Amino acid sequence: MRKLFLLVAIALLSLTSMNAQEQAIKANPIGLAFGVANAGYEFSTNDNQTLTIAGLYYNISDVSGFGAGLEYRFYFSSDEALRGWHAGPSVGYFSLEDDFNNSAGFFSIGGEVGHQWIFGEHFALDVFAGLGYVAGSSDDLAVTINSAAVSLGVALGYAW
Repeated sequence: MRKLFLLVAIALLSLTSMNAQEQAIKANPIGLAFGVANAGYEFSTNDNQTLTIAGLYYNISDVSGFGAGLEYRFYFSSDEALRGWHAGPSVGYFSLEDDFNNSAGFFSIGGEVGHQWIFGEHFALDVFAGLGYVAGSSDDLAVTINSAAVSLGVALGYAW
């Protein structure tokens, strides 16, 4: 039974490596140096389109918080998702709180462009930039924010 399981596992892995990558998990290592940890799971929805589900943890000085977002990508340089030039819309929400228990929630909407490479069979490198709009408020501080936002990023990951 153990040999059969091993044989099936090897067969499935060899079939998977013959096909193009359809999923990737990525994180931004540069953000960690600044107190921001974000990671995402990207998966193909069509031959050249993907959806990314992302999470964010923010901890700088006396402010911390969590966030989540979605991004839909259209890949232009090939018929293969997860490789080449991409662009698409994004939406997100994040909540911040300081050491004095003041909190604020923000929604974001925007778009990103970039390029993603798959090196070897599994190593993913994604470079991207975005422009968006952020809106939110804090009931504790009676503050409302409506602002444009620019994002730049590099993500490293594993694709399969």
